[in-house]
Amino acid sequence: MSKTGSRGPDIDTEKCVEQAGGNRFDLVLIAAQRARELRRRNNESDPKVNNLPCVSSLLEIQEGKIDNRRYLMKV
Repeated sequence: MSKTGSRGPDIDTEKCVEQAGGNRFDLVLIAAQRARELRRRNNESDPKVNNLPCVSSLLEIQEGKIDNRRYLMKV
């Protein structure tokens, strides 16, 4: 599968699933909640970052910057 046509070519979905506890459904819930947060704080975001909120949230999950339990409790 080629990642070149993707909006987030650096996103490894399997690593994201692993970071989210191995459950794809939880990954979707966590990423959606984080993307909403990023969208709300869009004015405060770093102007150098030009990713969409959903891409940014997946990158944060992939890097382990997100506390999964905290985001699942918000849902």
